[in-house]
Amino acid sequence: MEYAGEAIRSLSMEGRMTICNMSIEMGARGGLIAPDHVTFDYIKGREFAPAGAAWDAALDYWKTLFSDVDAEFDQVLTFRAEDIEPQVTYGTNPGMGMGVTEHIPALAQLDDSEKPSFKKSLDYMGLEPGAQLLGKKWTTCSLAVVPIPASRTCAWWPTS
Repeated sequence: MEYAGEAIRSLSMEGRMTICNMSIEMGARGGLIAPDHVTFDYIKGREFAPAGAAWDAALDYWKTLFSDVDAEFDQVLTFRAEDIEPQVTYGTNPGMGMGVTEHIPALAQLDDSEKPSFKKSLDYMGLEPGAQLLGKKWTTCSLAVVPIPASRTCAWWPTS
């Protein structure tokens, strides 16, 4: 999977590595973001990075590592980052994630095979089907790498 665009270019190196790692978690063989000044600044001066003339030669080569303008891909998916709201989990796995303004699904929206783990997760979290999490008090927030269109997710934990 190759990632491009303004939102990707604005990421830190750690953010870029997170996105590429998500590719593997989604079943891809690799994730690629064309190297640029963010990548070069991250590498420069590190223990195993080339130095001096070797750095200059490597940098010249690395600057050529991007897809051709006319490259054809098997599939192209375009997302507008500003349209992806922050994600929150209402359960105990990344599949139980939703936008922060959405409501937890009602039981009728689920397949019968999903209902037992769904009920167990909601019991554990102290939540009800159909509830909205926006406006609830958060006691714990964890950043997680999950294969959803956002690199950050939080889990709501009831206060006691």
